[in-house]
Amino acid sequence: MLTVSALAGVLLTAPGAFALPSRGQPLPEFSARDLTSGPHASGELKGRPTLLVVITDKDAGDQMRGWFDAADQHVPDSVHRQSLIALKLPFFVSEGTARGKAKGQVPKDYWKDTWLDKSGGMAKALGLSSSDTPYVLALDAEGRVLASVHAKVDSPEARAIWSALRR
Repeated sequence: MLTVSALAGVLLTAPGAFALPSRGQPLPEFSARDLTSGPHASGELKGRPTLLVVITDKDAGDQMRGWFDAADQHVPDSVHRQSLIALKLPFFVSEGTARGKAKGQVPKDYWKDTWLDKSGGMAKALGLSSSDTPYVLALDAEGRVLASVHAKVDSPEARAIWSALRR
């Protein structure tokens, strides 16, 4: 869905070690703006099962796209696909610049489902480090974590996500 290499010059600083919420826990609260500048909050991920792919590195876009392509084969269409680009932008790169570059890579139909977390708050809340490997969560309709992995789509760990979202 997204090639973030177009965000060249955007840097990430997200402190902490990998610590996704455990099964049954809700996501921590966070806010972000989509690629149309529309405001969003984590509570909006309630209401339907969701595949949430979080990238914390400007070069992880191809890996994100792989997860969404594979979702078409592994989960029903009723599963919402949501992407979050969790970057802490340096002072010299505006959110508008980063959003514009991302819009050039994301099909227009997905602009409202691609949230840019310019402060890195989501990555910080989850303790996610910068990685070119996505962090992927399967959420139930109440926004609770069914499964979470820090893995590539072709890894054995990906089965946990697909299994959780097929229930």
